[in-house]
Formats: sequence, structure tokens, C-alpha cells
Amino acid sequence: MDQELQELGERVERMLSLSRRLADENVTLRDQLAAARVANEQLQQRIAEARARVEAALSRLPVPASGAAGSDIAAS
Repeated sequence: MDQELQELGERVERMLSLSRRLADENVTLRDQLAAARVANEQLQQRIAEARARVEAALSRLPVPASGAAGSDIAAS
């Protein structure tokens, strides 16, 4: 009987230890997820800014004459 109680106590201690470790890991993972979300938002903002710069640069390019563009394609 004493042996069974001792074994049960040891199992409970292992379970508590595992539970604490998993809780700590959960906190770490939540922090990592939050950091990844912030990084993702920053990257999305940089992409949007780059897209806007490219679109602005494209809008400043001269539009080729319709006849000239067709002749270049036909010559190829």
C-alpha cells in the first residue's frame, strides 16, 4: 500500500512537472507567434510601399505609340 502511494505520488510529481514545462513552452510559443505577426505586418507594409513605388515609376514611363509596339513584335 505504501509502495503504491509512493508510486502514485511520483507520477503526480512527474505530471505536475510536465504541466509546468508545457505551460512555459506555451508562453514562449505565444511570444514567438506575436513577434512573427509583428514581423509579418512590417513585411506587408514594406511590400505595399514597394508596390506603390513601382506603380509610381511605371506611371511616369512614356506610353509607346501603338504602331511602334506592334512593329517591334512583328519584327521579332
